[in-house]
Amino acid sequence: MQWSFLPYDKKLAGDLGSYLGVSPILGALLLQRGYGDPVRAKMFLRPRLADLDDPFRLKNLRAAVLRIIDAINERQKILVFGDYDVDGITSTTFLVSVLRHFGIEPKYFVPRRMEEGYGLSEAALERALSDGIPNLMIALDCGTNARDSVRQIRSRNIDLIVVDHHQSQESEECDDHILINPHVYDFGSAPWHQLCTVGLVFKLAHGLVKEMRQRGDPRSWEINLKDYLDLVSLGTVADLVPLVDENRILARNGIKRLKSTRRTGIQALIQASGISLGEDITPTDISFKLGPRINASGRLADASLPLEMLLGDDFTTCYRAACELNDINKERQEIERGVMEDALKQVSERKLDKYPCIVIFDKDWHPGVVGIIAGKISREFCRPAIVFGEVDSEGYTKGSGRSVHGVDLVECLSEISDEMLGSWGGHPMAVGVSVKSDKIDSFREKLNSVIVEKCGKNPDFTQKLSVNLELDASDVCPELFDELETLHPYGEGNREPVFALMKIVLDKPPEVFGNGLNFRFQIPTTRGSWINAVAWRMADRLPPPGAPLDLAVKLGWNRWNRRKTPQITLLDWRFSE
Repeated sequence: MQWSFLPYDKKLAGDLGSYLGVSPILGALLLQRGYGDPVRAKMFLRPRLADLDDPFRLKNLRAAVLRIIDAINERQKILVFGDYDVDGITSTTFLVSVLRHFGIEPKYFVPRRMEEGYGLSEAALERALSDGIPNLMIALDCGTNARDSVRQIRSRNIDLIVVDHHQSQESEECDDHILINPHVYDFGSAPWHQLCTVGLVFKLAHGLVKEMRQRGDPRSWEINLKDYLDLVSLGTVADLVPLVDENRILARNGIKRLKSTRRTGIQALIQASGISLGEDITPTDISFKLGPRINASGRLADASLPLEMLLGDDFTTCYRAACELNDINKERQEIERGVMEDALKQVSERKLDKYPCIVIFDKDWHPGVVGIIAGKISREFCRPAIVFGEVDSEGYTKGSGRSVHGVDLVECLSEISDEMLGSWGGHPMAVGVSVKSDKIDSFREKLNSVIVEKCGKNPDFTQKLSVNLELDASDVCPELFDELETLHPYGEGNREPVFALMKIVLDKPPEVFGNGLNFRFQIPTTRGSWINAVAWRMADRLPPPGAPLDLAVKLGWNRWNRRKTPQITLLDWRFSE
């Protein structure tokens, strides 16, 4: 692994730290994140809901608010149609709850992934509309690229609002429905530009409450949008959107809200995930405990289970649903392990890692886990990966892709002919795509030729480790651990800082644990004490005691059983020069 140290101005770091009342270390980290302006740096460290922009600056949001108010006033039938991932489920829960507050009992629907596919598919619409035709349909986290389905919906005289954050494949604007999507309409520097769908629903709800208050509706004064931030943080962190600007404001305040959430379904989910109520919730908890349990149902079963749980108010019923999600998640993990073994074997036998983008396919792979496998393959081989699974009745196999920085998969797919592709869409770093199963090899060759055109014949995807700062052992103290927490939550656009500890000599050998995959050890400090350290999936590279070592590490509090202790996480090590 190649180490590269990020540059910064030491004097500016010290001056910024002094102005903010923090250490030069934190000042340097803020500079590296682009917050050299003291005012912006202060806003970054202390993100306030008051700093959220006017919701009506989003294109088409006012039109959507006015149409929803008409539906409320005229007691019209509303159908909320959401996606089956965490962003879609939390968005649907949020909007349904707000509409209920204003006296509407909307119908709500999420597709069955295995039978109906993604978004506004023909099969999903047929079931969604089987109980009656609504006056207004609101599609969440899908719909931007569903032009045929939109025409079908409008042909039935159903008004349509789409709230989505997926990139558009079309250049022309739509005029047959209301679309709220910052990636289609709004300027890239807008603070709301990177919001995922649940963040956009927060803006929609904010606009609705503002307009209803101006109209003197007493119900608008009885709603507190802060009570919905628990949902917003779940969807925002789980969807891996950049945690900057308004995403940071909503996620930071929402994570605090999770600790004391009054939402029965989330309380049940937290407990079923092994977290004690009242304990601090971290982004890691969302990414590895709460989010996967919500996602698992949509991947393998019916996403209406977590939706009903989040909308429920009886703890026993919600806890039963949360336990069922636990079981589904365990099943997902078992399926995932088997597919990953097969995938690695296929890459090795067919030498597919020679390509800039790894494309693999097996008709026996469960489509609910191909996205997870694509992410793991991408990380394993440091290059984009697309994984295809089951084949449908029309001969198409649906796959998921994950990319690396420097390769925009949406842009690459847009240059492949429609004759080869079925449906596709997504983000630069994550896509969904369907291809005729007998065209996989042709697709692989074409996609890789596009990547070569854009990135060169031998693109450098070598795994690199960006190190923020070199620290002295004396710098590693509880005060620094506390300061680093002001940078939370970490994620895209706000990566957890990496530090280098140089010429560290371990007193004793590391201890291997966790089925021989991980190891723990102790790092001595200049104060004559030591700090516990852990390395995940690195037991094949044990650092020796007694020799000067350079360690690339992350620093953070380890919270367990209502206690917190400092912990160092090792990312890489090398012998000191």
